[in-house]
Amino acid sequence: MRLTDRPVLIGVGVTAVLAVAITGIVLASSADRTDPAAAPGATASPTTAAAPAPQRSVLLPGKPGESAQVVLPTVPTANADIPGANEPWNQSDADFLRDMIPHHRQAVEISGLAKGRASNPQIIALAERIAVTQAGEINAYRGWLTQRNLGESSGHDHATMPGMQSPTRIAELTALTGDEFDRTFVEMMKDHHGGAIAMAGEVLTTGQDPWVRQTATSVAHEQGVEIDRMNSILVG
Repeated sequence: MRLTDRPVLIGVGVTAVLAVAITGIVLASSADRTDPAAAPGATASPTTAAAPAPQRSVLLPGKPGESAQVVLPTVPTANADIPGANEPWNQSDADFLRDMIPHHRQAVEISGLAKGRASNPQIIALAERIAVTQAGEINAYRGWLTQRNLGESSGHDHATMPGMQSPTRIAELTALTGDEFDRTFVEMMKDHHGGAIAMAGEVLTTGQDPWVRQTATSVAHEQGVEIDRMNSILVG
């Protein structure tokens, strides 16, 4: 299974991103890759020296009145160097990271079920990658919040966040093995990833912090790539 060199088009606004989550990643050609411009605003953003994903670029929507830019995503890691609060940020930035922590935590939980239950080696490998990547991202998000003396609770009902799976669904998946587990795992994880893409799209239109916007772009990019991979596994 080989990913092609195609950029992911993330539409402006939540409606467009929800469409991406439902219908798949919209692909477009691109020749240039540039860093996103820092968004104007009101308190702080770190810059992470994380490894870029060389196979795809992402069309980062600008704020109202700003043009979109093609960017090379970076992925926050557990050891990300997150500087202090020197860049503007707002409530949307903080709530996005606060909500992504439990969202990622559930992805790690679901991925942990693959070992001993999945029959397809590609599913097992993908699940391990998701668990490691998203656990590292959780630590980066916590680092951003800690630097700003912010708690992790957004006050939102996490069960209603896009893509979140119910305890009943997770219990059903836990009881499965073999091909049936593989199919159900892919179905649930694609839905879960689609929810994360929708959440990323929302903060891209409402947030201010440049690092959070770059992080949201990375979430949409990485999870879009994984949706492609899961579709290929099912077809294959």
